[in-house]
Amino acid sequence: MTTIPLQHLMRSIRQQIAKGEIELALGRLDNYLGAGAPGLRDEAVLLTARYNALRRDERKGTVPRDSAQAERASLISAFLELLDEVPHKISEDMRPVEPPRDTTEQPTVPAEVRLEMILGVNNLRQMSWIRQGLDAARSVCRVLTSRGLGTAFLIAPDLLMTNHHVIPDSVTASDATAEFNYELSFQGKPMPTCRYRLNARRFRSSVTLDYTIVGLLADSNKPSLESWGHLLLNPYADPVPGEHVIIIQHPNGGPKQIVLTANQVVNLSDDRLHYTTDTMPGSSGAPVFNDLWEVIAIHHVGGELHVNDKGDCRYVNEGILMSGIKPDAGDFWPEG
Repeated sequence: MTTIPLQHLMRSIRQQIAKGEIELALGRLDNYLGAGAPGLRDEAVLLTARYNALRRDERKGTVPRDSAQAERASLISAFLELLDEVPHKISEDMRPVEPPRDTTEQPTVPAEVRLEMILGVNNLRQMSWIRQGLDAARSVCRVLTSRGLGTAFLIAPDLLMTNHHVIPDSVTASDATAEFNYELSFQGKPMPTCRYRLNARRFRSSVTLDYTIVGLLADSNKPSLESWGHLLLNPYADPVPGEHVIIIQHPNGGPKQIVLTANQVVNLSDDRLHYTTDTMPGSSGAPVFNDLWEVIAIHHVGGELHVNDKGDCRYVNEGILMSGIKPDAGDFWPEG
Protein backbone atom coordinates (compact mmCIF):
# COMPACT_ATOMS: atom_id res chain seq x y z
CA MET A 1 0.00 0.00 0.00
CA THR A 2 1.10 3.55 -0.64
CA THR A 3 0.34 6.63 1.40
CA ILE A 4 -2.25 9.02 0.06
CA PRO A 5 -1.21 12.64 0.62
CA LEU A 6 -2.92 13.64 3.84
CA GLN A 7 -3.67 17.07 2.43
CA HIS A 8 -6.03 15.43 -0.07
CA LEU A 9 -8.15 14.05 2.76
CA MET A 10 -8.08 17.36 4.63
CA ARG A 11 -9.02 19.24 1.45
CA SER A 12 -11.96 16.88 0.88
CA ILE A 13 -13.22 17.44 4.42
CA ARG A 14 -12.90 21.20 3.99
CA GLN A 15 -14.97 20.97 0.83
CA GLN A 16 -17.71 19.24 2.81
CA ILE A 17 -17.62 22.05 5.37
CA ALA A 18 -17.89 24.64 2.60
CA LYS A 19 -21.01 22.85 1.30
CA GLY A 20 -22.55 22.89 4.76
CA GLU A 21 -22.14 19.15 5.33
CA ILE A 22 -20.84 19.68 8.86
CA GLU A 23 -22.06 16.40 10.35
CA LEU A 24 -20.56 14.33 7.55
CA ALA A 25 -17.28 16.21 7.83
CA LEU A 26 -17.12 15.70 11.59
CA GLY A 27 -18.00 12.03 11.24
CA ARG A 28 -15.41 11.51 8.54
CA LEU A 29 -12.66 13.06 10.65
CA ASP A 30 -13.75 11.03 13.69
CA ASN A 31 -13.58 7.79 11.68
CA TYR A 32 -10.11 8.66 10.44
CA LEU A 33 -8.70 9.61 13.83
CA GLY A 34 -10.21 6.56 15.53
CA ALA A 35 -8.38 5.26 18.57
CA GLY A 36 -4.95 6.13 17.20
CA ALA A 37 -5.11 9.84 17.96
CA PRO A 38 -7.05 10.18 21.23
CA GLY A 39 -6.18 13.84 21.85
CA LEU A 40 -7.36 15.00 18.45
CA ARG A 41 -10.36 12.69 18.52
CA ASP A 42 -11.46 14.09 21.87
CA GLU A 43 -11.47 17.57 20.32
CA ALA A 44 -13.47 16.29 17.35
CA VAL A 45 -15.99 14.61 19.68
CA LEU A 46 -16.34 17.82 21.70
CA LEU A 47 -17.00 19.83 18.55
CA THR A 48 -19.60 17.27 17.47
CA ALA A 49 -21.36 17.53 20.84
CA ARG A 50 -21.39 21.32 20.64
CA TYR A 51 -22.74 21.21 17.08
CA ASN A 52 -25.51 18.77 18.09
CA ALA A 53 -26.39 20.96 21.07
CA LEU A 54 -26.66 23.97 18.77
CA ARG A 55 -28.98 22.07 16.44
CA ARG A 56 -31.10 21.04 19.41
CA ASP A 57 -31.35 24.61 20.70
CA GLU A 58 -32.30 25.86 17.23
CA ARG A 59 -35.00 23.20 17.00
CA LYS A 60 -36.39 24.20 20.39
CA GLY A 61 -36.20 27.88 19.47
CA THR A 62 -34.22 28.67 22.63
CA VAL A 63 -31.39 30.46 20.84
CA PRO A 64 -31.77 33.65 18.74
CA ARG A 65 -31.01 33.31 15.05
CA ASP A 66 -28.07 35.72 15.20
CA SER A 67 -26.58 33.88 18.17
CA ALA A 68 -26.98 30.53 16.40
CA GLN A 69 -25.22 31.86 13.31
CA ALA A 70 -22.39 33.23 15.41
CA GLU A 71 -22.01 29.93 17.30
CA ARG A 72 -22.03 27.94 14.06
CA ALA A 73 -19.33 30.20 12.61
CA SER A 74 -17.28 29.74 15.79
CA LEU A 75 -17.62 25.96 15.57
CA ILE A 76 -16.60 25.91 11.93
CA SER A 77 -13.58 28.05 12.72
CA ALA A 78 -12.57 25.67 15.54
CA PHE A 79 -13.04 22.69 13.23
CA LEU A 80 -10.83 24.24 10.57
CA GLU A 81 -8.15 24.94 13.17
CA LEU A 82 -8.33 21.29 14.24
CA LEU A 83 -7.84 20.20 10.64
CA ASP A 84 -4.71 22.35 10.51
CA GLU A 85 -3.29 20.45 13.50
CA VAL A 86 -3.89 16.97 12.10
CA PRO A 87 -0.87 16.76 9.72
CA HIS A 88 1.48 17.78 12.56
CA LYS A 89 0.14 15.31 15.14
CA ILE A 90 -0.60 12.18 13.12
CA SER A 91 2.04 9.45 13.08
CA GLU A 92 3.11 7.91 9.79
CA ASP A 93 1.25 4.65 10.42
CA MET A 94 -2.01 6.59 10.90
CA ARG A 95 -1.90 8.26 7.50
CA PRO A 96 -4.51 7.20 4.94
CA VAL A 97 -3.56 4.53 2.45
CA GLU A 98 -4.73 3.39 -0.94
CA PRO A 99 -5.01 -0.25 -2.05
CA PRO A 100 -2.21 -1.75 -4.15
CA ARG A 101 -2.59 -1.39 -7.88
CA ASP A 102 -3.80 -4.46 -9.74
CA THR A 103 -2.16 -4.74 -13.14
CA THR A 104 -4.78 -7.17 -14.43
CA GLU A 105 -7.49 -5.82 -16.67
CA GLN A 106 -10.40 -4.37 -14.70
CA PRO A 107 -13.93 -3.71 -15.93
CA THR A 108 -14.59 -0.14 -16.92
CA VAL A 109 -16.77 1.73 -14.43
CA PRO A 110 -18.85 4.63 -15.76
CA ALA A 111 -17.57 7.99 -14.52
CA GLU A 112 -20.95 8.86 -13.02
CA VAL A 113 -20.89 5.82 -10.72
CA ARG A 114 -19.45 6.61 -7.27
CA LEU A 115 -18.23 3.35 -5.75
CA GLU A 116 -17.66 4.56 -2.20
CA MET A 117 -19.61 7.21 -0.38
CA ILE A 118 -21.38 7.98 2.88
CA LEU A 119 -25.16 7.71 2.53
CA GLY A 120 -26.79 10.14 4.94
CA VAL A 121 -25.50 9.66 8.49
CA ASN A 122 -22.01 8.21 8.78
CA ASN A 123 -22.49 4.76 10.35
CA LEU A 124 -18.90 3.55 10.04
CA ARG A 125 -17.27 2.67 13.36
CA GLN A 126 -13.80 1.67 14.44
CA MET A 127 -13.47 -1.96 15.59
CA SER A 128 -12.37 -0.62 18.97
CA TRP A 129 -15.90 0.77 19.32
CA ILE A 130 -17.19 -2.78 19.84
CA ARG A 131 -14.69 -3.36 22.64
CA GLN A 132 -15.78 -0.11 24.28
CA GLY A 133 -19.36 -1.36 24.15
CA LEU A 134 -18.42 -4.66 25.76
CA ASP A 135 -16.65 -2.77 28.54
CA ALA A 136 -19.72 -0.59 29.05
CA ALA A 137 -21.96 -3.66 29.18
CA ARG A 138 -20.18 -4.94 32.29
CA SER A 139 -21.71 -2.10 34.30
CA VAL A 140 -25.27 -3.08 33.33
CA CYS A 141 -27.03 -5.53 35.66
CA ARG A 142 -30.34 -7.24 36.31
CA VAL A 143 -32.36 -6.08 39.33
CA LEU A 144 -34.40 -8.61 41.31
CA THR A 145 -37.04 -7.20 43.65
CA SER A 146 -40.18 -8.36 45.39
CA ARG A 147 -42.09 -6.43 42.73
CA GLY A 148 -40.42 -8.05 39.72
CA LEU A 149 -37.37 -7.72 37.46
CA GLY A 150 -35.70 -4.75 35.83
CA THR A 151 -32.42 -3.38 34.52
CA ALA A 152 -29.96 -1.05 36.26
CA PHE A 153 -26.46 0.30 35.71
CA LEU A 154 -23.56 1.55 37.79
CA ILE A 155 -22.96 5.30 37.77
CA ALA A 156 -20.23 5.00 40.42
CA PRO A 157 -18.58 1.92 41.94
CA ASP A 158 -21.21 1.79 44.70
CA LEU A 159 -24.21 3.56 43.10
CA LEU A 160 -26.87 2.11 40.81
CA MET A 161 -29.43 3.89 38.68
CA THR A 162 -32.71 2.34 37.60
CA ASN A 163 -36.38 3.40 37.27
CA HIS A 164 -38.54 4.57 40.15
CA HIS A 165 -41.16 2.05 39.09
CA VAL A 166 -38.54 -0.72 39.43
CA ILE A 167 -37.39 0.35 42.93
CA PRO A 168 -39.92 2.91 44.23
CA ASP A 169 -38.81 3.10 47.87
CA SER A 170 -36.11 2.15 50.35
CA VAL A 171 -38.21 -0.77 51.64
CA THR A 172 -38.16 -2.37 48.20
CA ALA A 173 -34.44 -1.59 47.89
CA SER A 174 -33.64 -3.30 51.21
CA ASP A 175 -34.83 -6.67 49.86
CA ALA A 176 -33.52 -6.23 46.30
CA THR A 177 -30.35 -7.56 44.69
CA ALA A 178 -28.30 -6.55 41.67
CA GLU A 179 -27.04 -9.39 39.49
CA PHE A 180 -24.04 -8.79 37.23
CA ASN A 181 -22.84 -10.83 34.27
CA TYR A 182 -26.23 -12.45 33.68
CA GLU A 183 -25.59 -13.08 29.99
CA LEU A 184 -24.56 -15.76 27.52
CA SER A 185 -20.98 -16.51 26.57
CA PHE A 186 -19.68 -16.50 22.99
CA GLN A 187 -20.53 -20.21 22.99
CA GLY A 188 -24.13 -19.47 23.98
CA LYS A 189 -23.78 -20.79 27.53
CA PRO A 190 -24.75 -18.97 30.76
CA MET A 191 -21.92 -17.00 32.36
CA PRO A 192 -21.14 -17.13 36.10
CA THR A 193 -23.05 -14.33 37.84
CA CYS A 194 -22.53 -12.22 40.97
CA ARG A 195 -25.29 -10.83 43.18
CA TYR A 196 -24.94 -7.89 45.55
CA ARG A 197 -27.31 -6.42 48.11
CA LEU A 198 -28.47 -2.84 47.80
CA ASN A 199 -27.74 -0.15 50.36
CA ALA A 200 -31.20 1.24 51.08
CA ARG A 201 -29.74 3.95 53.34
CA ARG A 202 -28.41 5.67 50.21
CA PHE A 203 -31.58 6.29 48.26
CA ARG A 204 -32.98 9.01 46.02
CA SER A 205 -35.96 8.70 43.72
CA SER A 206 -38.39 10.71 41.59
CA VAL A 207 -41.83 9.67 40.44
CA THR A 208 -41.99 12.42 37.82
CA LEU A 209 -38.63 11.61 36.25
CA ASP A 210 -38.99 7.89 36.96
CA TYR A 211 -35.46 7.33 38.23
CA THR A 212 -33.96 5.85 41.38
CA ILE A 213 -30.36 6.08 42.55
CA VAL A 214 -29.48 3.59 45.25
CA GLY A 215 -26.32 2.40 46.96
CA LEU A 216 -24.67 -0.98 46.38
CA LEU A 217 -23.02 -3.03 49.13
CA ALA A 218 -19.62 -4.66 48.62
CA ASP A 219 -19.17 -8.34 49.43
CA SER A 220 -15.73 -9.62 50.46
CA ASN A 221 -16.55 -13.03 48.98
CA LYS A 222 -17.21 -11.61 45.53
CA PRO A 223 -15.35 -9.45 42.98
CA SER A 224 -14.87 -5.83 44.06
CA LEU A 225 -17.53 -3.37 42.95
CA GLU A 226 -14.83 -1.47 41.05
CA SER A 227 -14.26 -4.52 38.83
CA TRP A 228 -17.62 -3.91 37.14
CA GLY A 229 -16.67 -0.38 36.11
CA HIS A 230 -19.25 2.39 35.88
CA LEU A 231 -20.83 4.42 33.11
CA LEU A 232 -20.33 8.07 32.22
CA LEU A 233 -23.49 10.16 32.38
CA ASN A 234 -23.63 13.05 29.92
CA PRO A 235 -26.39 15.59 30.61
CA TYR A 236 -25.08 17.92 27.90
CA ALA A 237 -25.49 15.69 24.86
CA ASP A 238 -29.22 15.49 24.16
CA PRO A 239 -29.53 13.94 20.69
CA VAL A 240 -31.48 15.33 17.77
CA PRO A 241 -34.05 13.49 15.63
CA GLY A 242 -32.33 11.15 13.23
CA GLU A 243 -29.45 10.27 15.54
CA HIS A 244 -29.03 6.72 16.77
CA VAL A 245 -29.04 5.46 20.33
CA ILE A 246 -28.02 2.12 21.84
CA ILE A 247 -29.68 0.27 24.73
CA ILE A 248 -28.13 -2.55 26.77
CA GLN A 249 -30.90 -4.29 28.68
CA HIS A 250 -32.35 -7.41 30.30
CA PRO A 251 -35.53 -7.87 28.24
CA ASN A 252 -38.16 -9.96 30.03
CA GLY A 253 -35.66 -10.26 32.87
CA GLY A 254 -33.58 -12.57 30.71
CA PRO A 255 -29.88 -12.56 29.78
CA LYS A 256 -28.35 -9.22 28.84
CA GLN A 257 -28.94 -8.08 25.25
CA ILE A 258 -28.07 -5.07 23.10
CA VAL A 259 -29.89 -3.21 20.33
CA LEU A 260 -27.63 -1.88 17.58
CA THR A 261 -30.06 -1.54 14.66
CA ALA A 262 -33.38 0.23 13.99
CA ASN A 263 -32.73 2.56 16.92
CA GLN A 264 -33.39 6.04 15.62
CA VAL A 265 -34.30 9.06 17.71
CA VAL A 266 -37.77 10.27 16.72
CA ASN A 267 -38.16 13.40 18.84
CA LEU A 268 -37.53 15.08 22.19
CA SER A 269 -40.19 16.62 24.40
CA ASP A 270 -39.17 18.38 27.60
CA ASP A 271 -37.29 15.73 29.62
CA ARG A 272 -38.42 12.87 27.38
CA LEU A 273 -36.59 11.15 24.54
CA HIS A 274 -38.48 9.03 22.01
CA TYR A 275 -36.79 6.37 19.88
CA THR A 276 -37.54 3.25 17.86
CA THR A 277 -35.14 0.94 19.74
CA ASP A 278 -36.66 -2.43 20.64
CA THR A 279 -37.33 -3.12 24.33
CA MET A 280 -39.44 -5.52 26.39
CA PRO A 281 -40.77 -5.72 29.96
CA GLY A 282 -37.68 -6.01 32.13
CA SER A 283 -35.83 -3.43 30.04
CA SER A 284 -37.01 -0.69 32.39
CA GLY A 285 -34.04 1.11 33.90
CA ALA A 286 -31.67 0.33 31.02
CA PRO A 287 -29.08 2.91 29.97
CA VAL A 288 -29.59 4.70 26.66
CA PHE A 289 -26.20 5.38 25.08
CA ASN A 290 -25.01 7.70 22.36
CA ASP A 291 -22.29 6.57 19.94
CA LEU A 292 -19.58 7.53 22.44
CA TRP A 293 -20.99 5.04 24.97
CA GLU A 294 -22.12 7.90 27.20
CA VAL A 295 -25.47 7.52 28.96
CA ILE A 296 -27.78 10.27 27.75
CA ALA A 297 -31.07 8.84 29.02
CA ILE A 298 -32.65 6.03 31.03
CA HIS A 299 -35.29 3.87 29.36
CA HIS A 300 -38.56 3.77 31.24
CA VAL A 301 -41.59 2.95 29.10
CA GLY A 302 -42.53 1.51 25.71
CA GLY A 303 -45.41 1.67 23.30
CA GLU A 304 -45.99 5.43 23.35
CA LEU A 305 -47.98 6.73 20.37
CA HIS A 306 -46.17 9.50 18.47
CA VAL A 307 -47.82 11.65 15.81
CA ASN A 308 -45.50 13.69 13.57
CA ASP A 309 -46.17 17.01 11.85
CA LYS A 310 -47.69 15.20 8.86
CA GLY A 311 -50.19 13.34 11.04
CA ASP A 312 -48.42 9.99 10.64
CA CYS A 313 -48.71 7.76 13.72
CA ARG A 314 -46.13 5.35 15.07
CA TYR A 315 -45.36 3.69 18.38
CA VAL A 316 -42.08 4.65 20.02
CA ASN A 317 -40.24 3.87 23.23
CA GLU A 318 -39.46 6.57 25.77
CA GLY A 319 -36.54 7.45 28.00
CA ILE A 320 -35.84 10.22 30.51
CA LEU A 321 -32.96 12.47 29.52
CA MET A 322 -29.96 12.83 31.82
CA SER A 323 -30.21 16.57 31.24
CA GLY A 324 -33.52 16.43 33.12
CA ILE A 325 -32.35 14.10 35.89
CA LYS A 326 -29.13 15.90 36.82
CA PRO A 327 -30.73 19.01 38.38
CA ASP A 328 -33.00 16.77 40.48
CA ALA A 329 -30.34 14.27 41.60
CA GLY A 330 -28.41 16.77 43.73
CA ASP A 331 -25.53 15.22 45.69
CA PHE A 332 -26.37 11.79 44.29
CA TRP A 333 -25.15 12.85 40.85
CA PRO A 334 -21.68 11.27 40.40
CA GLU A 335 -18.63 13.48 40.16
CA GLY A 336 -16.65 13.51 36.92
